[in-house]
Amino acid sequence: MNPRFCRLQVVAPGVALLIISSVGSLLAQSAGAVATVPPAPVMERPLDPATTDQPGEQPTAQHAWVPGHWRWLEGAYVWEAGRWEIPPAAGVAWQAPEWRRERNGWVLRDGYWDAAPVPTAAVAASAPAGSAPAAEIIVDVPPPPPQREVIVERPSPLHVWVGGHWTWRLGKHVWISGRWSTAPRPNAVWVGPRWEPRHGRYVYVPGYWRDAVVVVPARPSTPTTVVVAPAAPAEVVVVQAPPPPRAEVVYAPPGPGFVWVKGYWSWRGGRHVWIAGRYERPPRGHHHWVEPRWERRGGRYVFIEGRWGR
Repeated sequence: MNPRFCRLQVVAPGVALLIISSVGSLLAQSAGAVATVPPAPVMERPLDPATTDQPGEQPTAQHAWVPGHWRWLEGAYVWEAGRWEIPPAAGVAWQAPEWRRERNGWVLRDGYWDAAPVPTAAVAASAPAGSAPAAEIIVDVPPPPPQREVIVERPSPLHVWVGGHWTWRLGKHVWISGRWSTAPRPNAVWVGPRWEPRHGRYVYVPGYWRDAVVVVPARPSTPTTVVVAPAAPAEVVVVQAPPPPRAEVVYAPPGPGFVWVKGYWSWRGGRHVWIAGRYERPPRGHHHWVEPRWERRGGRYVFIEGRWGR
């Protein structure tokens, strides 16, 4: 009887393959020609990055943030969530995966650790008086529609929500995720950046902080600050039922206090996509994760976002 062996290989966070092989086939492969790696699948187009992939608290000073990205696995897009990792050597930096255009579609180039670039010395600590302002960004391509964002609980009453927006980098539109930020001074509100159409082109107007509008009543009293709350995300309603949940491998947490967030099916780019499970540190005052779910209503399926509960 030909003896067999098995091993568990992790192909993505929360996704693993059980490989079973015989000793005879292993020897035949090592004795013959070197095994070739199958080419990366060619996709019609890559999906936009997920907006919920934000780094949590850094476990240690040695950890580096590895951003999440989309991968094609088992006939569907799978989102590999970002994670904190310890670099394999000193003086290296993470080169993020990149979708590259090929002759008939898009191919994913995997990320890797590479030597970090040597930092250049700063010329001056601050811009001299009377220096020229930053160059104005004018492009011919309109920005895509705003991405749907999940606004987590405000860390403190001093924090202000800075919504996500499209900017222009390296010759293309890039989405900057929203975040909670503290105002630079009391009674200040955030005016978001925008794209203005001018003569058939699009001009980028950066965001800025300004003093809040104060409404003074007829009689002298305490000024009232008017702050516009961010709009609620649009509800996702589809006709197609989500596939069954995928089996995941729960790996060791990166540090104390982290909670495992199970993977789930989301709706991106007109199709169901799998968001792989990951570890997250709950916000202050919260202890458990309420999983997202699909509810059937009148022959359709409504997506209910996950949230942190107390």
